[in-house]
Amino acid sequence: MQLQRRTAECGIVRDKEGEKMNADTVCLTCCRNKAEGLLEQYRVSEETRDILLKRIDKFLEKDKRIGDMPAPVMMAEILSIVDEKVGIMDAYEKPKKKYNRKLLGLEEAVIADIEKAEDEFLAAIQYAVTGNYIDFGAMDEVSEDLLGELLENRADVELDADELARLKNELEEAETLVYITDNAGEIVLDKVFIRILKKLYPQLDITVVVRGFPTLNDATYEDAEDIGLTDLVNVMPNGTDVPGTPIDEINPEVRYLIDEADLCIAKGQGNFETLHGSGRNVFYLFLCKCELFTSKFQTKRFTPVLNNELRIVQSA
Repeated sequence: MQLQRRTAECGIVRDKEGEKMNADTVCLTCCRNKAEGLLEQYRVSEETRDILLKRIDKFLEKDKRIGDMPAPVMMAEILSIVDEKVGIMDAYEKPKKKYNRKLLGLEEAVIADIEKAEDEFLAAIQYAVTGNYIDFGAMDEVSEDLLGELLENRADVELDADELARLKNELEEAETLVYITDNAGEIVLDKVFIRILKKLYPQLDITVVVRGFPTLNDATYEDAEDIGLTDLVNVMPNGTDVPGTPIDEINPEVRYLIDEADLCIAKGQGNFETLHGSGRNVFYLFLCKCELFTSKFQTKRFTPVLNNELRIVQSA
């Protein structure tokens, strides 16, 4: 039986232009552990816990879709099992609000640092990718001390120079940009980056896409409102509860915008996992935070990545 989840149900078949990044065995364990941690957090009875974990194990072992499923879609399916019995629709509401407030408190200092930088675009994108550290999905915990250290050292962030130049060139020529966010808190630094994009490329019509429903600590429309992003640009929820952008599940209007955009910027691992292979002109921007990504990109943890869908080099 296929589990019922919150999706746009637009009935569109996934494209086949490229290789998808499906989950491996490490992802299965990680997703299960994330669910088990939530059950402990909500002090679920041992009986209910055992029932739910057995259902999750059955799903992971028996569901025929598993071999063709990116980790974010798998995580959404598992969370739906837990939510059905426990009712934790927005389990990360408190940390989301905490990091929205924390980053809003740093916003003025970040803007001031960018404005005095020799290259405002570079400084802004360095902050934006650094914010991707705030990820309760890919990591067990987020360290405020490490976040502060990463932000303080944003000038040391190195992104592929050729890809950065290509992104700038495409932004110069583009008329439409879809910017796909990842996490709450991080979205404040996305807002700062988008301000710079609007300043440097005034011809751009920018639409920001957020998650359609609460999932992990991913940013929703409510988060975009909370941090003032909706006052800056058009923001659209994607219609799904997946911590990513599965092109066959998002609502038709958002899919149309992605299909027709001159280019997209997609933040975070989850967006990469669900959009890679779609053939769209997507620039991915994220930190490698888990074993799957450090292995695929043959790099160390927390290494920043800027790459385009059509030019991605990763280990098999």
